[in-house]
Amino acid sequence: MEDYSKILLELHRYCKKEQYKGYNLLDSHNSYIPFKKFGKNISFYANQFFRRSPINFRPLFGIKKTTNPKAIGLFLTAYTKLKYIDEIESNTLDEINHRFFNWLSDNTCKGYSGYCWGYQYDWPQRNGNIVPANSPNVVVTATIIRGILNYYKLYKDTKAKEIISSATLFVLNDLHLTKTSKGYCFSYSPVKRDMNVNANLLAAEILAYDDYLNKKEEHLDIIINVLKFTKNLQNEDGSWYYSHELETFKPVKQIDFHQGNILESLDIIIDISNIDKNTFLPALLDGIDFYKNKQFNAVGVSYYRLPKLWPVDIHNQAQGIIIFSRFLKTNTNYLSFASKIADWTIAYLKSKKGYFYFQKWPYFTNKISYMRWNQAWMMLALVDLLLSLNKKDINIY
Repeated sequence: MEDYSKILLELHRYCKKEQYKGYNLLDSHNSYIPFKKFGKNISFYANQFFRRSPINFRPLFGIKKTTNPKAIGLFLTAYTKLKYIDEIESNTLDEINHRFFNWLSDNTCKGYSGYCWGYQYDWPQRNGNIVPANSPNVVVTATIIRGILNYYKLYKDTKAKEIISSATLFVLNDLHLTKTSKGYCFSYSPVKRDMNVNANLLAAEILAYDDYLNKKEEHLDIIINVLKFTKNLQNEDGSWYYSHELETFKPVKQIDFHQGNILESLDIIIDISNIDKNTFLPALLDGIDFYKNKQFNAVGVSYYRLPKLWPVDIHNQAQGIIIFSRFLKTNTNYLSFASKIADWTIAYLKSKKGYFYFQKWPYFTNKISYMRWNQAWMMLALVDLLLSLNKKDINIY
């Protein structure tokens, strides 16, 4: 077993040195070259080139390291949890947490009903559309709100509580809500109506936090209907497909780390909402069983996207460590499996400089350092693993 404390501190020092800024998978349009002016195809494939290339050409194209809001949300979640274990000096953690919270408070997307966040770059889509920089979506917003909830529970800052309540207005007023016979589904973003299983749960998670903090049940009916949608869209083997068509429910048959996202949100909502837990617990348990037995091999390597193994992706690995560190109440043996995933990841995807690589392929490793995709997720994964190994059962998410 690796010295996870030492590895965590190495990663902390690296991220601090970099000022928590970094390159992003899809940041090609931050280049001085106006790719989107050359047409939809060039715009999209330029983005894919930078994402897939094992050589980081970004500096040559003037793409600079930036602060990613979702990364800061993940770091805030990790560093607030670090207050419960003796790894970093407490005053240092307070300074970091206050700085992250204030940055998120000051860098919200403007022109929407409540606090919300998106990515800091134009995002070209396969269909030719471009999501403009700083357009909010519920995945980034919910990730940040989870960190802000932890911040509030730690410091009792009333502004944090106000931000969480404000984010519910973004969910209720700006996202599209589709009501179906299978339950309710919120859209990924205000841009269009769609059905994305993990994004839908993250929207409900924000509503659940608001009810939880204010000791009310204002959003309970919507939350229950989102859980019904999740349960009804679960496959017989316990898995969920990434998304579904609006009219036909035809699935996009993609199974990857989003399965872990779904399990995480489902567990939190069941835990903090005043619902009949027995109604939805079987779906959670079936999902965990599928995740462990079908999405990971015996040595702790996550399949990239079923049934495809390669490349082994750092985000998939981190998500596995998080899930099997957090679900000990379901099966105490999961902790040893979380350690197995971590040990493989450290052996094959960790730099001697303290940061983590992006992907491992059969004959080479993509060593590009992405602050959100690689470092923020692994920081949170290592913190969750250390909390479980130290038997810290904290009331924080």
